[in-house]
Amino acid sequence: MKVLFIGSESPVRERLVGEIEELTDVQVEILDSRDVDLDRTIAQLHSDVILIDIDHAYGKGLEIIKRHHGRGAAGTPIIVAIASSNSLQYRASCHEAGATFFFNSVREQDWLLKSLATIQEQLG
Repeated sequence: MKVLFIGSESPVRERLVGEIEELTDVQVEILDSRDVDLDRTIAQLHSDVILIDIDHAYGKGLEIIKRHHGRGAAGTPIIVAIASSNSLQYRASCHEAGATFFFNSVREQDWLLKSLATIQEQLG
């Protein structure tokens, strides 16, 4: 399974990428949301999952979700948003933009990892 992590360098990114890479047969690519060719790069990578760190996406997180969501339809990545906020309104905004999942990046890491493992199983 190919996972694309979008967000700037942060302790959260380093920790999560390390834990995701421990899953069997998972390949992680990292993109900075400030990349000028971000949309083209996302399209070229053909990732199964796009994981967006909303806190470190320089205000572009919801835009990225809107442009690349497909709710897991054939050929489109599953969008997973993470943020340190636990606000229901923040969660709702990410879901409305097209994120399939939203997790608190500190408190819900276990759920995130379990969800990625489940997605991987479903993809075969």
